[in-house]
Amino acid sequence: MDWLTFLLGILVGVSGAFLLNALRMKRFDLSDELLNLNTVTHHWGNLGFWDNTQNYATACEQLALKVGDTAKLNSTSEIMDIGFGAGDQLKLWHDKYEVQHISGVNASPSQVGLAQHKLRAHGVQAFLHNYDHSAINSHPDRSFSHVVSIDAAYFFKDRDQWFKQAHRILKPEGKLVVTDMLMPHQPTDLLQEFLMRVALWLCGIPKDNVVTAEDYQQQLVNAGFIDTQLEDISPQVMDGFSQWLPEYKKQFPGLSSAPIWHKYTGTVWILKWLRKHDLLRYYLVSAQR
Repeated sequence: MDWLTFLLGILVGVSGAFLLNALRMKRFDLSDELLNLNTVTHHWGNLGFWDNTQNYATACEQLALKVGDTAKLNSTSEIMDIGFGAGDQLKLWHDKYEVQHISGVNASPSQVGLAQHKLRAHGVQAFLHNYDHSAINSHPDRSFSHVVSIDAAYFFKDRDQWFKQAHRILKPEGKLVVTDMLMPHQPTDLLQEFLMRVALWLCGIPKDNVVTAEDYQQQLVNAGFIDTQLEDISPQVMDGFSQWLPEYKKQFPGLSSAPIWHKYTGTVWILKWLRKHDLLRYYLVSAQR
């Protein structure tokens, strides 16, 4: 038995009760402001794409632009964004790609309110609603040219069914672009698999979403998608965020012991452990209707 892994499992179990509220119950509040203390204009909340930067807002913009470039957004795009957070990516896509038709759903009332205020102040018209990801079920067939989601799809219950709804509401040749965390292969160590599922349960990720990249692509095909592409960007995302946060915290010693930090320090611990054992990787996923 890998005793180091076993001891890590004990740590996960002991810390579980402590992290449960921080990682699960406060996932969709405005605590992401803590990550944006160096700026008064941003409320980013994704893991970022850490390519030649140690600035959180820049990394988050880079991830949003990578999604936008993959989706080939432009002035004629009609997007449905699932889990748009506080709206920074919507504003960015409007400015960068001149996207005019913006819709979205998000599970947090406070984030939706902030996003609506931010976009109105920027002169952007958007149809944003406080619903969870299943709200796309109510949209008519062939309503959007793009369905996008950053750092949210791994939380969706019945994600494979959500793929089918996303396919339904996309127009012909429309694109689905999401970021997601998937297993590179089936675990061979049962203890590690168990610990991984405990860690992800703490984060609120349904166990049925923990699938291999191969099975994930098959789910997309079963939903009707073609030209499925998965790009592994784990080093730039999981490693980048994990390396940045501890250094960022040092800038605010007066806040370093605040309970709200546990949401992020717990996330970093889990990301590092998953990467060390190569149990989950972070993918940029695209597929065409």
